Amino acid sequence: MSLFEIETKDSIVTGLLGGFIGTLCMDISNALIFKVGGTEKLYGHLAGQFFVSPFRTNQRKNFLLGELLHFSVGAIFGLPTIFMLKKTGKDHYLSKGLITSMLTWGILYTGGQKIGFFKKLRFTKTHYSAALNNVIYGLVSAKTMVSLAEPTMFNLRDKQQSLNITINTSNDIDKIKFVQPQPSQNTANTYTMNLRN
Repeated sequence: MSLFEIETKDSIVTGLLGGFIGTLCMDISNALIFKVGGTEKLYGHLAGQFFVSPFRTNQRKNFLLGELLHFSVGAIFGLPTIFMLKKTGKDHYLSKGLITSMLTWGILYTGGQKIGFFKKLRFTKTHYSAALNNVIYGLVSAKTMVSLAEPTMFNLRDKQQSLNITINTSNDIDKIKFVQPQPSQNTANTYTMNLRN
């Protein structure tokens, strides 16, 4: 059962929407943790440093600019997840979303501090908070994509699986005629074709 009434057929749109909703949940988590003192900064403050100096990100206009960048990047980083799901199938989709979100955390959050995109954060609790927020992003975005996407979007892998075919023939090849293929009792992707006279 889908979480949403609509189903998307386009993988780019599905990936962007999944990434956007994942970012929204990530932001809510970040705001709640910030409110209780579990992290130093909100993501709007961090992303705002791409445009202005760190002390100016507390201004509403600069914070909103940072949020706009944060949501845009979050939506775009939904694309690797949807392409992974299309390539490998939607089985274990939460694990696959988690993998891509941890890569995102490593590249954007950790890498961004290392190369000076934004000011280094001092407290260990902030780094744990960022890891947790990225876990939420990965799980929510993958779940959203699987819920939004038309089921046939992920069927490519299933179509590529080979079919096991059982053929019954008589000794006289001229008397063989084709009979309607029947689903096999053994597995979902196995069919039995009986060729009989």
